Amino acid sequence: MPEYIVESIQDITPGFLKNLGAKGILIDVDNTLAYDNRKDIFPGVPRWVELMKAAGVKIIIMSNSFKVRVSPVAKALDLPYMTRCHKPAVKSYLKAAQLLGLSPDECIMVGDQMLTDIRGANESGIKSVYVMPVAFETNIFYKNIFKTRRANERRVIMQYNEAHGTDFDLPPQIKAEMRKEDLI
Repeated sequence: MPEYIVESIQDITPGFLKNLGAKGILIDVDNTLAYDNRKDIFPGVPRWVELMKAAGVKIIIMSNSFKVRVSPVAKALDLPYMTRCHKPAVKSYLKAAQLLGLSPDECIMVGDQMLTDIRGANESGIKSVYVMPVAFETNIFYKNIFKTRRANERRVIMQYNEAHGTDFDLPPQIKAEMRKEDLI
């Protein structure tokens, strides 16, 4: 279970980070900064990155994807990055924190997948922030895998809501791709 859930990375502010004692952000690419398997960065993300940098927050992109996928987004946002991280491998999270010059307890991990992003952060001693995915995965190879993953994540989101008195849910465009029995 993530420590925090947010609708969008724009809900993560310098004040939010200060309250957590965080000075750095490890962040995923697909469905977090940019559309899945595309170079199109979500609206508002460049401004958010600049706001974080202006506040002295260090950011590094962590992705399980290849350099060819990640580098255009990282270059457009002027951010350092790591590829082929094998998330949820603890080693990659610790390396990312080290590259930022921070300890794990000074970092948060922001991502849209509980099985990789959130699990690895939790196991690494890094605060985990689940961000609602914007769209369903478009890669045909992964589409059926993500139907199951998103269904499992939705159950965790409901447990989080119960524990924290919140009312988060996956966006309608993602629920439209899921099996009806997973939406109960």
